[in-house]
Amino acid sequence: MNIKFKKIVDKFPGLIEQLVNSPARPWSNLGSLPQKGIYVFFENKHPIYVGRTNRMKNRIKEHGRPSSTHNSAPFAFNLAKKDAEEKRIDLSGSRIELEKNPNFVNLFFKAKKRVSKMSVRVIEINDSIIQTLFEVYVSIELNTEFNEFDTH
Repeated sequence: MNIKFKKIVDKFPGLIEQLVNSPARPWSNLGSLPQKGIYVFFENKHPIYVGRTNRMKNRIKEHGRPSSTHNSAPFAFNLAKKDAEEKRIDLSGSRIELEKNPNFVNLFFKAKKRVSKMSVRVIEINDSIIQTLFEVYVSIELNTEFNEFDTH
């Protein structure tokens, strides 16, 4: 294994411990946050989505803002897709087309509202490579069901 890579991943168990032990902050009152890092959304104390950003507070808010689109609220979009699947709503077409589908629009709005009621835990990570690798690690370790690492 590459030594540089090993040094990075060897830090992950300690970093994830810091992350899960950080204060749970309600989406509606995030307070002061670091600018760069990893965030995890929790619903009923259960981790369900992890993300990374270089503009923490704004990025977290975008996930639950009513005016957010599929690009700025991918977590809510994934929640809405799962709900649509359960209701057997046709999900064919692009993400942009889904945002125009009246059956999907309501589910997406409800999903953003749902996100706005969740809590978030964060950890500051300034290095973009560590952020990238750690986001995937956290998703695997916490088994966050709404992360998708596919391109769209």
